Amino acid sequence: MKTKVILGLMVSILFAGLTDLSRAESDARIIGKIGHNKPEAHLRIASFYLVLNGAKAESLPAISSGDNTRFYSKIWDNLYLQVTTEPGDRGIAGYLFAFSKDEAGLNPMDTNESRDVPSLRELSAADFRTDDNFSVRPLKPGPGTPEDRGALRELHYGGYDVEIRVLEFNIGDAVLKKKPYFKSVSCLVTVTEKATVEQAK
Repeated sequence: MKTKVILGLMVSILFAGLTDLSRAESDARIIGKIGHNKPEAHLRIASFYLVLNGAKAESLPAISSGDNTRFYSKIWDNLYLQVTTEPGDRGIAGYLFAFSKDEAGLNPMDTNESRDVPSLRELSAADFRTDDNFSVRPLKPGPGTPEDRGALRELHYGGYDVEIRVLEFNIGDAVLKKKPYFKSVSCLVTVTEKATVEQAK
């Protein structure tokens, strides 16, 4: 009798597992934010997978203001990601990434970037095309610089570091002497809290 019960339970568990596997094959979801910190960790890390289609973003609230649209998301208390569109002649020429202490973006946080050079916070379609827009610009390995911003950007703030990693993009008007624009772009934004002097001890 016990053997039959155990066999019945094993068959039920196996059937449930197979059902979950068949569901997983057709499961399409967008994960907005992933927290990486473990219970014993002192520092926090959060990652955002962003899919931007022109003036629309999947899974993020959007606020329109004139020709611009601002997307935002809470990272943790008193820290919000803000992404603002930069319109071009025929589409979205780029996106500006910023961080603020409030949801409305009225209390922005400053990076340690120099104001005399192009900002790594600006993700522009022109970053991936030659100056005359005649051909693709080769992507350099490693973090971008103000002169060649590339697909990976590293930003440093007072209490945290940010990495913006472009994963995929589709550029329109990719022809000679026209201004390129993003049809779509996906990227991973990772925010890592820095250790304070006390935590470092």
